[in-house]
Amino acid sequence: MKSTEQVIFDIIAKTCSIPHERITPDATLKELDVHSLDAVQVLFEIEDHFDISVPERDDQYAAGTVRDLVEGVDRLIAAKTSTA
Repeated sequence: MKSTEQVIFDIIAKTCSIPHERITPDATLKELDVHSLDAVQVLFEIEDHFDISVPERDDQYAAGTVRDLVEGVDRLIAAKTSTA
């Protein structure tokens, strides 16, 4: 089973046509040249894959690093499992 980080790297690479080797935990979506519409699409893909809902006003996902995104998704997954 792939880790959350591997899945998110795959989603970013596929959705934004970015070579997988360019994506690192410390890169920001801006540094990866991910435009706002692509970032929204990445979030939709993440929501669909993990069956979670990313809060709409959570700007940390756009401004933070890929690591921040992974950690945020992990928190949402943990919260979902604890309430299930």
